[in-house]
Formats: sequence, structure tokens, C-alpha cells
Amino acid sequence: MLGLNLIPPMVRTALAMLIVGGLVGFVGTAFTTTLVADSGILGGGGESPDAHKYMIAMLKREADNLSQLRPASGVVTRAIEQQSASQQSGTDVKPLTLTYLGGSSSGRISVHIYALEVQGGGRYDFFPVALTLVGGKVVRIE
Repeated sequence: MLGLNLIPPMVRTALAMLIVGGLVGFVGTAFTTTLVADSGILGGGGESPDAHKYMIAMLKREADNLSQLRPASGVVTRAIEQQSASQQSGTDVKPLTLTYLGGSSSGRISVHIYALEVQGGGRYDFFPVALTLVGGKVVRIE
């Protein structure tokens, strides 16, 4: 079978162990690295639950949830936000993917960056979104 009989059994076993061990090591390292990076064990902090909730509420156009995740504002500001959210719901933009790229925090201030892919009008657009949070509330979106 493909000349494998010409290789001594001891060498075949050693080669097989090297290949399998390399694959298991690669998968184990990739899994562990991802797990450590997402958990914030080494100081990265990972994705903020408040930032994640805000992005999901923004994509679903849930004006009530968005206002809960922002600092307290006046009645007029909230009315304008809800009106703009209801006007945007008529558009045919469909979010496809949301990817957390990373973030950093210093004290109560944190910045989280996402990549968002949307489909609208027969086009696919891909753009970054940066959220600035102070004390768990979204204060700026870029």
C-alpha cells in the first residue's frame, strides 16, 4: 500500500506518533489560546457584557433596551432616539455578522471594537463600530 511496507514498523509508528501528536498539540494550543484570550485571565478583560447587549439591541432595533444601556437622558432625547429607531426599521438593511475584534479598559472607561457586516439594497457592506463605555453605560458610538 503506497510503499509503506518498505518502511520499518518502528519508523512508521514514530512518524504516526509525530503527526498525530503535532495535530493534537496544534488543536489544543488553538483552543487554549482562544479560551484564555476570551476569559481575560491575562488582563485582556474580554468582551464586556454591556457592550454585547448594546450591539445586539442595536441590531434588533430595540429602542427600549438601548435606552437602558445608555446614561440617563432627558425625555426629548429619548423620544428622538425612539423615533429614529422606528424610522430605521422600515429600511431593508439586514445584519449578517457581528464580530468582536477586541477592546481595552482603564478603570471605569472601556472601549470595545466590533466588525459588522450588513446587506442592504443588494450590496454587502462591512464596517467597524467602536463603543465607549463608562461605568457599564454606552456613552459614545463611532
